[in-house]
Amino acid sequence: MIPFFYICIYMIYILLSTLFFGFSDVLWKLILKKYNYNSAVLSRTIISSTLLIIFAFLFGNSTLASGYNYLLIILFGSVSAFAFMFLIKALEISAISVVITLNSVTLIVTQITSFLFFDDPINWIRYSLVFILILTAIFLLNKAEFVLSKGIKYALCSSVLFGISYPLLSIPVLEVGNFQTAAIQEITLLFWVILYGYKNRKVTKLNLHFSFRIIGLALFAAFGVSLLFYAYSFMEVYKVHMIASFSPVPALLIAIIVLKERVTKIQIVGILLSICATYLIVTNFI
Repeated sequence: MIPFFYICIYMIYILLSTLFFGFSDVLWKLILKKYNYNSAVLSRTIISSTLLIIFAFLFGNSTLASGYNYLLIILFGSVSAFAFMFLIKALEISAISVVITLNSVTLIVTQITSFLFFDDPINWIRYSLVFILILTAIFLLNKAEFVLSKGIKYALCSSVLFGISYPLLSIPVLEVGNFQTAAIQEITLLFWVILYGYKNRKVTKLNLHFSFRIIGLALFAAFGVSLLFYAYSFMEVYKVHMIASFSPVPALLIAIIVLKERVTKIQIVGILLSICATYLIVTNFI
């Protein structure tokens, strides 16, 4: 049994990861106002990949794992790469407060993934109630329209893919280690970003930018994902994501108070319902 002191330390690691992810969402909104999507994503990923490679060499395991585990990282890392690109597209189009509150979708998909692959229990009747609550929240966040906006579509795709990929990345973490897993995942992301940028080179000019904001964004990403993967080594996957589900809270406060984001009354109700759904999942309602 893990001593209470160490449990508190581990909780701090996850909460720090949550804060890093939350602050990075806000930074993305500011960066996308200044730089085009392809250039911003490429610049950030080059820096974060470099940082994580350095972390892996300095602090990672010295022994190699089986090739199977590395293939799993590349596979699930590719899924998370598309989740990431969809997320940034959503942030480019829609308000932060709308996009990040769809984190409840990620959490409920994570629960399903954990149930299917790790035998984590789910109460299906209560799960159905929370699912209906989330669908209602999505409808309201979409301004009570039946045709989903582009931003909501991107955000939903991102949420579902993150809910699938991150829990499954916990499988190779145990043998490969958190720093190596994070580095390989980020290199996989860089591959897809370069490929996407190359295919769209005639539409959007690709430039590298290394401003303080982009460097800060890369640091948040590197530390956030490293701490998240480290948490997988000592805590059940669904519990990690329950705690990490609070990442929208700091971003939501900054978006509304500092960035003065405007959301409609209907969207505010949707945000509250999404937070309520997250609370029900976190408190083991399902």
